[in-house]
Amino acid sequence: MRELYEKHFELVYKYCLSKLRHDEDAAAEAAHAVFEAAGEKYEALREHPNKLGWLMQTAKHMIRRRWTRSAKEAAKNIPLELVTALPDGRDPFDSVELTDGDIKRITAEVLSGLSPGEREIYELFYRRKLTYAETAASLGVSEKAARARLARVKAKLTKRIIYFLGE
Repeated sequence: MRELYEKHFELVYKYCLSKLRHDEDAAAEAAHAVFEAAGEKYEALREHPNKLGWLMQTAKHMIRRRWTRSAKEAAKNIPLELVTALPDGRDPFDSVELTDGDIKRITAEVLSGLSPGEREIYELFYRRKLTYAETAASLGVSEKAARARLARVKAKLTKRIIYFLGE
């Protein structure tokens, strides 16, 4: 187990650091948690053909679970007076006025997290309004591959939007 830790800790840590917005303490905590999980499953992991892949997937899942818990906790902390601020039962956030500048700034921030390939598929499907088949043809991939890529981009954008609004 020590050899696995010494060989891969730095890479797992750097991955966690990039996903946790360069919070060094949170990244170190997450990386150590990955190796604790590896220690608990060491017998099965010892025979695993791709130990680094297992570690990175575990890091990804741990970060996602941590982020989900944080978002749920933040939602619990919304003051009751805000939730009940509108007597007609509408969502109090519906009354928030965003200027065009706010929307452009938020959009730019959210889209800045896309890779060039993710940005390309976003532009084709969401901005140019191509169909799945047309998007796939433009990318030179199957329609199934285009749908999968779009699903990943949509999931990534959703997470970034929620994260951005939670700041």
